[in-house]
Order: sequence, then C-alpha cells, then structure tokens
Amino acid sequence: RTTATSKSAMAVARLCAIAALFHCSDGFQAHRSPVPGSRVARSILAPRPPRFAPKQSPLTVIAAMSTTPSAGPISSGDAVKEVLTGVVIALAGIPASIAFANIAGVNPLVGIWSSVILGLVSAVVGGSPGLIAGAAGVVAVPLAPLIANHGVAYMGPCVLLAAALELCVGALGLGKFVRVVDDNVMNGFLNGLGCLLFKSQLAVFAGLAGASLYATLGVAALTAAVTKFLPLLTTAVPSSLVAVVASAALAPLLPLLGTGASVKTLADVAGAGTFQGGLAVLPRFAPLQALGPLVSSTPSGVAWLATLKIVLPTALSVALISVLETLLAGKVLAAAPQGLGMARDEGRTLLGLGAGKAASAVLGGFGGCGLIPQCLLAIQSAGPTGRVGPLTALSCSAATCVLVVGLAPLIGSVPLASVAGVMLTVAAATVQVDWTFQSLKRALGTSSTSGSSGSSRARLSFLTLAVTSAACYFVDMAAGIGLGVAMNWLFLSKKS
Repeated sequence: RTTATSKSAMAVARLCAIAALFHCSDGFQAHRSPVPGSRVARSILAPRPPRFAPKQSPLTVIAAMSTTPSAGPISSGDAVKEVLTGVVIALAGIPASIAFANIAGVNPLVGIWSSVILGLVSAVVGGSPGLIAGAAGVVAVPLAPLIANHGVAYMGPCVLLAAALELCVGALGLGKFVRVVDDNVMNGFLNGLGCLLFKSQLAVFAGLAGASLYATLGVAALTAAVTKFLPLLTTAVPSSLVAVVASAALAPLLPLLGTGASVKTLADVAGAGTFQGGLAVLPRFAPLQALGPLVSSTPSGVAWLATLKIVLPTALSVALISVLETLLAGKVLAAAPQGLGMARDEGRTLLGLGAGKAASAVLGGFGGCGLIPQCLLAIQSAGPTGRVGPLTALSCSAATCVLVVGLAPLIGSVPLASVAGVMLTVAAATVQVDWTFQSLKRALGTSSTSGSSGSSRARLSFLTLAVTSAACYFVDMAAGIGLGVAMNWLFLSKKS
C-alpha cells in the first residue's frame, strides 16, 4: 500500500511539472505572438505573462509591477507623472465620495475613507495595475433604503456579506465571464456612462441665477478649456491638475469684481467638519461595530438568520454590480494605450475588491468598486504618451489621505465648479462618438460588396449598441450590459 501511495504521489508530481512547463511556455509565447483583432480583443485574449517567481523580495516584486513587456522599466519622469495623475484623481474623487455618502445617508467622511481604504487594498492585492477603486454610486444607491429602513447598524453586515460573495467569485475564477462583453456592448455601456456623467455634473449649476450662475459657468469652462488644450503645449504635468489649481486660485478673486459673484466650494457642500483636518478625522478600527446586530443581546442563531434575511438582497445586488463594474473598469484600462498592455488577472482583481471592501467595513466604511470614470480621468490626465500603472492607484489613495488630514482647509476651498469642469471633459471623452457614427453608417449602407448577410450583421450590431446605450442610461448599468450580452447571444444563435 505504501509503494502504491508513493507511486501515485510521483505520478501527480510529474503531472504538476508538465503543467508548469506548459504554463511557462504559454507565458513565453505571450511575448512573441500577437493576438489578432481589435485593441480590446488583444487586451482580453492575449495569454498572460508568467507570474512572479517565489521567494522574491518585496522591492523586486514592486519593481516588476512597474515593468511591462511593451514599456520596459518605469523612468523617474513617468513615476512623477503617475503620482501627479493620482493627485488629480484624488481631487476629483473627494466630492464624488462625499456625494455617495450623502446618497447612502452616512457622514461624508465615511465615503472619503471608504475610497481610501478600498483603493489602497485593491491596488496592493488586486490584479489590474492602475485600476482606480473607491466609493461608488452603484453601492451607495442599494444601501440607501437599507440604512433608511433598518438603520446604519445593518450597513456593516451587508458590506461584509457582499465582500464575502466577491471573494468567492474571485476564488472560483468566475470573473473570466466578463469576456462575453464584446465591443458593441462595451461601447454602448460607455455611451450611457458618458451621458450619465454629463447629467450628474449639471447639478452643480442647479438653482443658481445671475452673477453666481455666470461665475460658476466661467470657472467650469476655464477648467475644461485648460484640461482639454494644455496637452497641446506640454504634457509634463497632468492638465487636469493645472486646471484645478488655476481655477481655485482665481475663484476667490471673483467677489473683488463688485458683481456679487461667488462659487460654492467643497467645504460648502460637505460641511465644515469634513475639512477640519487633523488626526480626529481618521477612521477607527471597529470590527464589532461592523457586525452590527450580530453582537447584540439576541441569541446568535436568531440574530444571524434575522440579519441575513434583511441584508442578503442588498448584499447580492451590491456584489453583482461591484464585480461587473470592477471588471469592466479593468477592461477599459487595459484597452487604452496608457494601460501599456499590462496583464490583468480577473480572479486577483476580485480578490482585491473583496478584501478592500471587507477592510473598509471593519473601519466603518461601505466599500465601493472599480471606478470607470476615474479610470477614464486617469487615462486623460496621463496624456497620449503617459501611463497609468500601480503608482497611479497607490498615489490616489495616499493623496486623498494627505489632503483630508493635512491639507483639509486648502482642499475645502476648491470650487465645486472646478471639479465639474474636469468631469465634463471626461464625460465628453467617454461617449464613443466615432464608433457609434461608423456603426450607424455600416447599418445604413447599401453597398453591393457587403451583401445581405453583411448588412444584416451590421444592423444587428448597431441595434445592440443602441439598446445597450439606452438601457445603461435610462435603467441601470447592469441591466444595459445584461441586455446587450443577451441580444448578442440571440443574434449568434439565430445565425447558427
């Protein structure tokens, strides 16, 4: 029996060695043979490079993370630009985090620290270099009725359960199914997202009139113009950062013009306590508070079942949309030239998401997901020759922490219109005008060379694009993407 056991063990060892050789050869071939197809297809279908060898020092691993087959080692200039890009994203993310906290019905600092903790853990643990993660509306919106109906005590168990579900999805390797989202669905999603971003920034101008309206429009227009046109002159620093700094410096001069014009600042929206600064604003480690009703005087079994019944529907919704948004954010980043073709690991990405959300919960936060608008902002801020890598995500979280703790009064004085101007340029860049126009031309074309089947395929492709765009805008992101994928499946089955 012992001999048979040893022979079985040796056979298993041989199989593992053969599998390892094939894995290494696949990783080697990834650097030699390009994958045909669109840029999105190449980023998705290309074999992944081999993982880091074991027993490497942390410094070696960090250096390897900043190196890609296509770009080589990162230079000091690129590193500085990545850090500055992270600062821009932090400036734009602070008001968004405050808004999402207001939607959920919790303190604005909860939204800010949710972004910091999730972004930091996701950047260290996750498998998508440069992915920006933080507080998100897709998480805050489902949590709002739960908190309103049952109290904030149920937020922690709900977020922890969503984190556990995300960890399971990542561990089981289910993230690979995001690859069924093709170019038409992806661009339809981006069209809907761009329109929603534009609509969300219009709230900055709501309720204003007279000199205040003109001043707010002027600050936003100045910020957008600098963001758009400064890269034509120089790409040494992110244009968004220059735009925010310039508009923030000019805004206090508006009352001196004698017109009574003024603009709202971040402190006006979030309240004075949010930007008081100092160590008092740091989050507190409170694992028992995160468990909420589970540590009450109620018997444990009853408490678990009652709490699970309340939080499970919300946790499922939060986990599903968080997984989808995060994987799509990584897909958008990998398809951009600034992503430099960095390898993505969907499983590790979701493990980082779940770990970050759990860490956020035990520190009193509500987590979040990968942020496509912030990833698009990072791509735009990096410029055509820049890069979005691990330093971008790390510096974003670090900059948010430093800004809120050490430079809080200064950040609180940034005009809300400045952030709106930056996000309006992002919204304009998000809408895929060229792709949509070309898809419409192919659908309406009557060229004899395309044939009936070709024109039919073009019409079905445009229909998928249009329906996905409309559903993402008028319903929600998950419904739009699901509908687009279902339409693709139906069309393919009809052809076969």
